[in-house]
Amino acid sequence: MLHKDQTGQPLTLQDKIVAEARMKLVNKAKAKPKTLGSLWDEYVHYRGIDPESRNGKKAFKYWNRWISLAGDTVISGATLQHINDGMDAYVLDREGQVSSQTLIRELGDVTACLRKASRKHRLGWQIELPEIKPTPVNARNPLEPQQQIELVRAILDPAGKIKPMYGVTLLLYLQAGMMVSEIKRLRPEDIALDADIPHLKIVNDTKTDDRKRIVPIVLGLELIRNNIEDTIKWLQGCTESAPSATLKKIMRRTIDSPQTSPHCLRHSFKINGQRAGVSLLTIASIAGWSDEQRKASRHLLNYGSTAISQSEIVQTLYQDSLKIHQHLIDIEYGLASNVVSINSRS
Repeated sequence: MLHKDQTGQPLTLQDKIVAEARMKLVNKAKAKPKTLGSLWDEYVHYRGIDPESRNGKKAFKYWNRWISLAGDTVISGATLQHINDGMDAYVLDREGQVSSQTLIRELGDVTACLRKASRKHRLGWQIELPEIKPTPVNARNPLEPQQQIELVRAILDPAGKIKPMYGVTLLLYLQAGMMVSEIKRLRPEDIALDADIPHLKIVNDTKTDDRKRIVPIVLGLELIRNNIEDTIKWLQGCTESAPSATLKKIMRRTIDSPQTSPHCLRHSFKINGQRAGVSLLTIASIAGWSDEQRKASRHLLNYGSTAISQSEIVQTLYQDSLKIHQHLIDIEYGLASNVVSINSRS
């Protein structure tokens, strides 16, 4: 038929049908992925993953780690065994370094990508995770009130040894449940510490939509206002694990607690809220935990600082924050927490 076409001979109807069928087969073969490595781009497109986002970069890191251990290969009848060997290699490489839950989470997008490719291209793969030995969950115990007081006093002490940028990060952990990743992604327009109600907007590439929120700042305002820019620069210039390791050392040295970590402050906030008798909705709204009722306040994320300060919702969050942190705010005023009520200053 190619010869006929090149020599100008007319094609019969049967020739045209055969030619069209051949082209469909050729195009279908071209559309099939050639290697394991090529499956990732299909998956990213299908899921709508932003490769430049925090989650996108993290997902690609785990896929790239798996491919480097499994080895890229041309897709063939033997590929499923190659995949399983790669899964075994990944688990062997990571066991002992991370928890079993972290390991399962790291392989989540890897297995989802391979399953998606199998369905799309009818490869017949049965993708299963290897057996992963369960690891005990690390307890993240909240700090006792006296430990919180010791830590905050050390942070706010002008002659203390805790650098301001470390102190700012710890204070934001404690009063807003903020994570290092949330602090370092703050933009100038998210910072309204001179507003009638000083606050921060957490809106940039959060772990979940529930983490997007407005948090009032009631503790260590001057320290945070004067050092927030340097704190953000420090966090942006660090590797992902370095800040947590630094803050962990500071906390353990300051309150003499060998098991504590920055994430314990997030849990301390929750306990402080419950002890203060504020609603679970307030606690969820400030720290970014999921709660169906929070949907009513998310429109505030698009407001300017003046409108936010005038919002009854944010005013309530602010007053509740004063109650939650009363025992710590009194340190700034040099008062005994059991003598002066915070209501006299609010």
